[in-house]
Amino acid sequence: MKRNPYNTNQKLHSGGHFQNFKVQEEHGPLIANYLNKTLNCFVRSLQHYPRVCMMRFDLHVPDNYAMSALTDNSLMARFFASLKSKITCSQVHSIRAGNRVNETELRYIWCRESSAVGRTHFHVAILVNQDAYAFIGKFDLNSNNMFTRIHEAWASALGVYVDDTLGLVNIPSNPVYSIHRSDKQSIQEAFYRVSYLSKLNTKQFGEGIHSFGTSRI
Repeated sequence: MKRNPYNTNQKLHSGGHFQNFKVQEEHGPLIANYLNKTLNCFVRSLQHYPRVCMMRFDLHVPDNYAMSALTDNSLMARFFASLKSKITCSQVHSIRAGNRVNETELRYIWCRESSAVGRTHFHVAILVNQDAYAFIGKFDLNSNNMFTRIHEAWASALGVYVDDTLGLVNIPSNPVYSIHRSDKQSIQEAFYRVSYLSKLNTKQFGEGIHSFGTSRI
């Protein structure tokens, strides 16, 4: 197995399948270490919940954002900490209102990439208990849903107003996947979609920059 020329501690994967799961190979080699971490994130989620909802979205930064901040690995840590806090707060409010609430951990997979013109952006997938959250919701910042929470969390991470994140959060086509513990096809479809985050091409290496991460729980 070949090594990543930019980080020889990482192995590269070529081919259409990884551990019997189909992966995206049309964008060039994938980083096997990242695929393993992605699969482990799936396994941990499905060990806790029989049904998991995966939501895919992309995060962009403002054109005038400081370059030093872009190389700060704490940016995504702040985003996920804020999103987790907002999910917890929403569930507490629902409980106080007398509603039945299904608890959830927030698990995630993300990667940092650089576009052809050098703009940094992040691809993200979050995994939650589907009995707690099954939809991103209406694309309206006045709504109490995951769409709004994602925008608010990104605003918090960037240190800007939530309205300033309009256009900085991209929800792609078919962003939501229902993953069932007993349905390998549902796992396959979600894993194939998120395998894109493990591609070598357009990743940033060096200078202590983290190009990929997953939740530790």
